[in-house]
Amino acid sequence: MQTGFYFDQSRCTGCYACTIACKDNHDIPAGPARWLRLSYREEGNYPQLFVSHMVSPCYHCTEPVCAYICPNEAIAKREEDGIVVVDREKCRGEKICGIIDEHSMGTDYLYGEQKSPCQIACPAHVQVPAYVNMVAKGRFKEALEMVRRNMPLPSVCGRVCMHPCETVCKRQELDEPVAIMAIKGFLADNVEETLPAPVARKYDHKVAIIGSGPAGLAAANDLVRLGYGVTVFESMPIAGGMLVAGVPVYRLPRKSLEQDINYLKALGIDIQTGTTVNLNDGVDGLLSGGYSAVLLAIGAHRGQKLNIPGAELSNCLTGTDFMRSANLGKATNLGKSVAIIGGGNVAIDCARMAIRLGATQAHIICLESRESMPADKEEIKQAEEEGILLHPSAMVTSINHEDSRITDVNVRGITDLLFSNDGKVSFKKSTGRARRLTADTVIFAIGQKPELNGLPVDGQISVKASGLISADPETMMTGRQGVFAAGDCSNGATSIVEAIASGQRAAFFLNRYLQQDVLRVRPEPAVDPAKIKVNIPPDKQKAPRQPMPLLPVVKRINNFNEVNLGYDAKTVMTEAKRCLNCAGHLCKDACPYSAPQFAAEQKAKMQKCDLCLERWSEGKKPVCVEACLPRALDAGPIKALQEKYGDNTEAYGFTYSTLVKPCVIHKSK
Repeated sequence: MQTGFYFDQSRCTGCYACTIACKDNHDIPAGPARWLRLSYREEGNYPQLFVSHMVSPCYHCTEPVCAYICPNEAIAKREEDGIVVVDREKCRGEKICGIIDEHSMGTDYLYGEQKSPCQIACPAHVQVPAYVNMVAKGRFKEALEMVRRNMPLPSVCGRVCMHPCETVCKRQELDEPVAIMAIKGFLADNVEETLPAPVARKYDHKVAIIGSGPAGLAAANDLVRLGYGVTVFESMPIAGGMLVAGVPVYRLPRKSLEQDINYLKALGIDIQTGTTVNLNDGVDGLLSGGYSAVLLAIGAHRGQKLNIPGAELSNCLTGTDFMRSANLGKATNLGKSVAIIGGGNVAIDCARMAIRLGATQAHIICLESRESMPADKEEIKQAEEEGILLHPSAMVTSINHEDSRITDVNVRGITDLLFSNDGKVSFKKSTGRARRLTADTVIFAIGQKPELNGLPVDGQISVKASGLISADPETMMTGRQGVFAAGDCSNGATSIVEAIASGQRAAFFLNRYLQQDVLRVRPEPAVDPAKIKVNIPPDKQKAPRQPMPLLPVVKRINNFNEVNLGYDAKTVMTEAKRCLNCAGHLCKDACPYSAPQFAAEQKAKMQKCDLCLERWSEGKKPVCVEACLPRALDAGPIKALQEKYGDNTEAYGFTYSTLVKPCVIHKSK
C-alpha cells in the first residue's frame, strides 16, 4: 500500500491554518520557522484574486532520492504504507554531512541554508554536490535531471565551460579539485533520455528572443517552463549563436549542441533560424504583432583590431570572422604561417583551428605572461602539444607586407603590464630591436562587440561608449519599455556559463514585468566562496583526480574529431566519490520538491512531514487535514484518493519531476 496526499488548490484560501496546526503539533513556536516552507501564490486583482499556499511537505515519492543519497542511510521508505521516514538518531551521525566552518558563513546562515563554494561560484548556481554525489552512487538519470534544473545546456557546459566551480573546489586543499565539468559531460553523453513533453501554456503572453546563443536559449528555457509562449529568432542558418560561430567542433561537436537544442525545442520553444530581426522597426513589429516583451540576446560577433600599420590588409582577420567562416565550412586561405594576436580562449581556438585547416605554423602573441594568460590552462597545454608557439609578454607593433601580401609581423617584448578596473591597459616596451615573425595571415583575437546595425543613434534603446547595449543593471530593461537585453551584447564578451546566467536573470525580470510586479528586487547577500572555510576530516585520504583521456596529437591535428574522449562509467564514479560534500544536506538539495528542511538548532537534524504517523493508529488523519477549514487537504491510501478525487497531477505553480514521482494528487485552481 502507498499512502498519499491530496491538495485542492481551488479550495485553498491561504489561511495558514495548516501551518499553525502543524507547528503546534511539533511544538514549534508560532512565528515563521525556517524549516517549514510555504510558497505563496497570487494571481489576478481584487475582487477576482486567486491566493493559495503551496505547502512543501514530503510527498513520499515512489522512489525517494533522499533515501539513497543520505551518507548516513538515515532515510527509508516503509514497505507497509510507503511513507518516507527519517531516523533522527542516524541523521548527521557517523558519516560527516557538511564540513563548512559555520562561522565563515556568518551568523545569519543556518545549516540548511549553507551552499558549497562550487555552487556559489557557478553563475548558473547548479547544485553541484547533489548531482556529483548521485553520480557517485551510479544514479546517472537522476543526476542529469538535477543538472537540468539550473543548466539548460549540459552537453555544452560539460565541455566548454570555464568551470569557476573547480577553481574554488575545496578538494584542492587536500589534493586537486573535483573534475566537475567532466562529470557533467559524462551525464550528457551517456544518459539515454527521451525528449520531454511540451510545457503547458499558462499565460497568453508571448516573448520574442532575438539570438539563439547561450543567453537567449537560457532565457527561453526558463520562460517556457514558466508557461509563456517563446519564439527565438536566429539570423544564422543554425541555432546556437556563438556556440556555432565561435566554438570549434573539436571542442563542441555539433551533435552535442543539437542534443541540447532539441531538448529545448521539445519543451515548446519555437526557434526560427535564418530570420534576421532589425533592431529598429523589427523590434517595433514584434511588440505590435502579438509579443508582450522582447529580449535582445544577440551576442558580440564583431571582432576588433588594433590600430597598427598593416591592420587594414585583406589577410588581417578578426577571430570572430575567422571562426565563423571555418565553423560554417567557408573556405579560408591562410597560407603556411599564421600569427594570432591575443591570449584568451578565442586566440587559442583560432591557432588550433588554423593548424587543422592546413597551416604548418601558428604563433600566439599576447600581452600577458604565460602564467596570467586568460585562456583555459588545459586548452593552452593542448595547444602547445599540437605545436603552437606562444610568445607571451609581447606586442605586435606593425604588420609588414609586399604588394598587399603579408610577409611578417614586428614583435616587441613588454614589461609592467597592468589592467585598470575599466579595462584599460598600460605597459612598458622592452628596450632593443623588435623581432620579426614570418606570417601569411594575421588574426586579431583581442575582443568583440555586438553588431548593432539598424539601431537608431537617438532611439530609446541606447548604446554605451563601450559599444554595448545600455540596460538597467538591476532590471535588465533597456530604455524601451518591454525590451530587455542579456548576455554579451550588454555585458561584454564573457564566458558561456556567465551568458547562461545572464539569460536566466533576464527571464526572472521578464516574468515580473509580464506579471506587472515591481521589477526592482532586493539583492540576496553575496558570499565570497573563496572565504568559506572547511574542516577537512583528518582521516580523509588523498585521491588523485582522474585524468581526461585525450585523442593523441597525431590523430587530431589534421581533422576536427573531438579531442576530449570523456570518462567511462567506472572512472566517473571514482571521480565523483572525491567530492567532500562541503555544505551537507544532500537530501534537501537532491529532493526536487525541497521537502527536507533543517531547524535552527545545534547539529540540526532533518525535518519533514511524516503524515502524522502517530495519529493513524488512532483513526485520525494528519493534523493539517483536520485543521483545514476549506477542506482543501486529505490523506490516505493513494488508490482510495484516486477513486475519490480522480488521478490528477496537474497543479498550478508546481512542476513534477520527470523521474521522481510524488504520491500526491492535485486539483488545480
